[in-house]
Amino acid sequence: MKKILLTAGGTHGLLKILPLYKALHEHNDYKAVLAAGAPLPEGERSGEDLPALFGISDGVIPVETDDDDTPVGRTASAMKAFGATLVAEKPDLVLVAGDDDISLSAALAAAKLSLPVASVGAGMRDYNRQSPAEINRILIDSVADVMFVSEHSGEYNLISEGVDEDRIFFVGEMLIDSLAAVITRSNSSTVVGDFGFEAKKYVLFLLDRADALDNIEALKKIEQLVQVLAEKQPVLMLLDPDVVTVMQENEMEQAFAAVPGVQVRPSAAYVELLRLVKDALFVLTDSSRVQVESTVMKVPCLTMLDDTTSPATIEVGTNTLVGDRKEDILHAVDEALQGKLAKRTAIPEKWDGAVTQRIIGVLDKVL
Repeated sequence: MKKILLTAGGTHGLLKILPLYKALHEHNDYKAVLAAGAPLPEGERSGEDLPALFGISDGVIPVETDDDDTPVGRTASAMKAFGATLVAEKPDLVLVAGDDDISLSAALAAAKLSLPVASVGAGMRDYNRQSPAEINRILIDSVADVMFVSEHSGEYNLISEGVDEDRIFFVGEMLIDSLAAVITRSNSSTVVGDFGFEAKKYVLFLLDRADALDNIEALKKIEQLVQVLAEKQPVLMLLDPDVVTVMQENEMEQAFAAVPGVQVRPSAAYVELLRLVKDALFVLTDSSRVQVESTVMKVPCLTMLDDTTSPATIEVGTNTLVGDRKEDILHAVDEALQGKLAKRTAIPEKWDGAVTQRIIGVLDKVL
């Protein structure tokens, strides 16, 4: 029996491995172990217990790290902790998902101990070398022996970086497996009505990037954008906790809540978030958090960035990059309100909820 240690450092990474962990845990040929940074990232935006959501009640190994806010200190501490865990567990393969410092630490620790590494979502690039997440993605892939790719762009990127094609496996997007696992519960959620909205009669505005809103000028620009948007359609704003902190520090929290037609709430749990995305007229966001899910749900998504790690969401999906200029954002908003963006409703290849079984099929061959 082969032992596989799966690890992720945050919500996004966990959603890429929890269905796989559950399937491997129930498989007769594998022993699956799940390790995550401590405190366990149980949906850090919402307080949600993600493992429990997927029926995983125990067996998660917490990887204790020092209380260090610097990227270098956090990575070094996590590497040491993962090293001890890997020595104790002696896995045949370490499977890493995510692009945060915890995920990088797991990959580097495994490589230092000469343990095979598999990367889930390998090859995703936005080519922004100023982004810590981009550096993490490159480094994780550089030590990976097996690379599970979610879309064709990942294949092209890895091949152009010199990776042998026999190490690359196009399996599809694992986030869709997570969506499929909870969609029934999400469809039963009453969160839209509870918030006082009607389906397809509100805009969902997600603000996740506190680093981009850490000054009064940036917050004022978002306030002006919200004011114009709310004149056209009711708006539900969901704020990351760090964004709330920034607003409070700049005494701007009440300014958003005072805009007529706007509700301001903390980030929703995963099940409720999926329902809010599904029933939104369109999504406006400053991060890549729901680009994949909105594409599969065929809900237009306006992303206030200049790049994305998932070009498939633009090429065949519902995602549109609108940058951070207010004029460009409002132009895209008008197009969304007119239904011009809703015509792109294709779903990328292999984004079908069967990725878990494809990965297991690959593991059957390589282990």
